Amino acid sequence: MMNKKGFMRVVEATIAILIIFGVLLVIVPKKTSSEEKDFSEILPGLLDELAQNLTLREELISGAKEDGFLEGEIETLLGQRIKNPSLSYSVEICELDEICYLEPYPADVEEDIYAAERVVSASIKNLDFSPKKIKIFLWQN
Repeated sequence: MMNKKGFMRVVEATIAILIIFGVLLVIVPKKTSSEEKDFSEILPGLLDELAQNLTLREELISGAKEDGFLEGEIETLLGQRIKNPSLSYSVEICELDEICYLEPYPADVEEDIYAAERVVSASIKNLDFSPKKIKIFLWQN
């Protein structure tokens, strides 16, 4: 015959251990990543992709779309590449001797704004040399 008291003590100890582990899982907060992601690592790849787009470069250099339409077109392209919904971005196009700044400054920024810029010029076939700067601003909401 089996000793029922010993078996019940093993079951009780197992249940007590499971309860303790359950309480620890609930009480102890989950480890959050204290490392902040450096979003500036994303920007050079995006700028390279924009600079390699020949039609976009030609439109940029020709200055045919000075009314902000080109910035919107670039932002649409960036929207396809940046999949994180908590990131916002803006694009500014300016001359080489100008300072590209973020306008209007976003009101919902809680942390840093990352920025990167690249000079874009026409292809070799185009004799008109009028390079422009593309600057991308990226921030987390």
